[in-house]
Amino acid sequence: MESSLSQEQEESEGSQQVSQIPTAGILSATRQTLATAKAQTLDTPQQTFDTMEKAKTVQEPNGRGFSAERLATLQRELQYLNTIGKRFVAAIDRFQVHRALLVTLQELYSFSACCILLKGEPYDLFIIPCYPLNSSFLESMIQRIASAATAINFPSVTAEHLARTAYYDAPDDLARRRLPHELAGAYIQSSLNVPLIVENRIIGLLSLFDEQAGTFDKNLLQMTTMIADYAAVALDNVRLHERENALWRDAELERLRLELIIGSMAEGLLITDERGAITSLNASAEQLLAQTLTTVRTGIPLAQLAATSNAGWLLRFIEIIQQALAGQTVKSQELVAGSAKERVPLTLSVSAAPLNDTNARGHGRTIGVVVVLNDITSSKQIERLKDDFVSVVSHELRTPLTAIKGYTQHVARRIERRVRKMRASGEIALESEPPESYDLRNLAIIQSQAEHLERLVNDLLDHSQVQYGNLRLQYSTFDLATLLHETAHSIQASAEQHTITLKVECEETMVRADRVRIGQVIGNILDNAVKYSPHGGQIVVILRIEDALYYVSVIDQGIGVSAEQSEHIFERFYRLHNTASQNYSGIGLGLYVARAIIDSHGGEISLVSKQGLGSTFNFTLPLKPAYVPPPEGDNEPAGPEPELQRQDL
Repeated sequence: MESSLSQEQEESEGSQQVSQIPTAGILSATRQTLATAKAQTLDTPQQTFDTMEKAKTVQEPNGRGFSAERLATLQRELQYLNTIGKRFVAAIDRFQVHRALLVTLQELYSFSACCILLKGEPYDLFIIPCYPLNSSFLESMIQRIASAATAINFPSVTAEHLARTAYYDAPDDLARRRLPHELAGAYIQSSLNVPLIVENRIIGLLSLFDEQAGTFDKNLLQMTTMIADYAAVALDNVRLHERENALWRDAELERLRLELIIGSMAEGLLITDERGAITSLNASAEQLLAQTLTTVRTGIPLAQLAATSNAGWLLRFIEIIQQALAGQTVKSQELVAGSAKERVPLTLSVSAAPLNDTNARGHGRTIGVVVVLNDITSSKQIERLKDDFVSVVSHELRTPLTAIKGYTQHVARRIERRVRKMRASGEIALESEPPESYDLRNLAIIQSQAEHLERLVNDLLDHSQVQYGNLRLQYSTFDLATLLHETAHSIQASAEQHTITLKVECEETMVRADRVRIGQVIGNILDNAVKYSPHGGQIVVILRIEDALYYVSVIDQGIGVSAEQSEHIFERFYRLHNTASQNYSGIGLGLYVARAIIDSHGGEISLVSKQGLGSTFNFTLPLKPAYVPPPEGDNEPAGPEPELQRQDL
């Protein structure tokens, strides 16, 4: 190697340097000289190897260190390895790795082809010829690669498969021309196979082939293995880089796809951070929030916006978001966001779910909320029209029903008076049945059906009152046990197959409530117990006091209700749909109105049931109502009601 110093100066300075540095510090001193070595011209690999062999026999007289010539050799060796490493580090794809490998190997050998076989599904075989090769040579080369791969336990490697999947890569600037005395041979005279190893893991196979014999020197095998290691690491890094790029591309495509889906959603979607501030929202959410005439800005917590806004719905909206931030999932909460002056204001259905950090351990930390907004105003308008229709029809039906019931009762009384006169005058015998008896039975049927229709109309009217919030209660003080007794006795008269038993488990039974409405609730529950117990059986009514509440339970032995149906049993117009209940009449408003009545009294109503094993309805009434409206005609009982002990009705 050339140097800016003379040979004598170099030897003198080198001897002094080595004498001061122990053997363990040679590598450190070598690193210091690399900066100056970069400006020097490299020897050929063969010259470097020969110099290394000579330097092995030259040592200090004391045998403790290397001579200046040996140190220079180490410098050249490290510089050469550094240059090789830079070639492979600079390669950003596998074809650049192939080029770096070919350049480096051509400095060691003169060969015909370099082949790289990489593990994968399927295997990748890259053939890099240094000049055109005939087909026989290529076939023999692939056969040898398959045999070598099988020898190092590559599974399911066949020459036919490699021939079909082989990729030919021949950099033009590295291709060398054949010399005039070189012939295009058809046989492989020299070959070298080196495994490509990364962290004790074989990732592939490097194979070199030549038409001349003795091409590959055994003395350069160690250097070739080192180059193969460089190439293996570079190829593995390229593979990881390609996989990373593929993941990034997939993630970016998924992000764009998700943005397109969210942007085209008819539902409003918005996302908040852990402070409750909106971070992003789609176009539908912007349009819905714009209709509320409330300015909602991103990046500002909603609680801060609510402090300066008159929108009442915003407080309820913040409450839903806070529930989601606490880990709850809120579904289909109605939110009236429009003006109360409108007949049907803007109504939103809000669903919110916590957004958790998936990188955290366990279930993850809640970092925000995903909120979905649906505009259900049109549905509310349809419901309002239906409610108006039901209200008008039910009011219109009451007039003819009143007349039908009145005239039916009038005709029935006239016939009864006529029959009594005929019996009194002797026109008909006392034991005989006059023809008018048939008319009386017909009138009784008309009367019964009119009463049934009246109950349906009353249910519709009650439904309208509940929907419009006009359900008014007439409070009075009465004996709850007596009301239970009277209602049960009335229903027992028409339920011959059933036995209704009342159990009073408390001494105090006086309550202040709407007697008519509570009787309506009890009657509806008992009527359902009889109706849905087609085979008869016992029906037990229990009254008890617990935690300042009256508990009323009605237990039957009927067909029961499934868990899925019990969730909807108190919804309006809901009817059971199964083979056991398909023949029962009703429009599904009784329990809906019953729940509204109990809720208005400050109590709760629930159902516990198991299909095929009967049902238990429970409702509660406070001993002392929290609020009683001013009495419009409070009818206090004339005297104390008699206590009702346990008895069979």
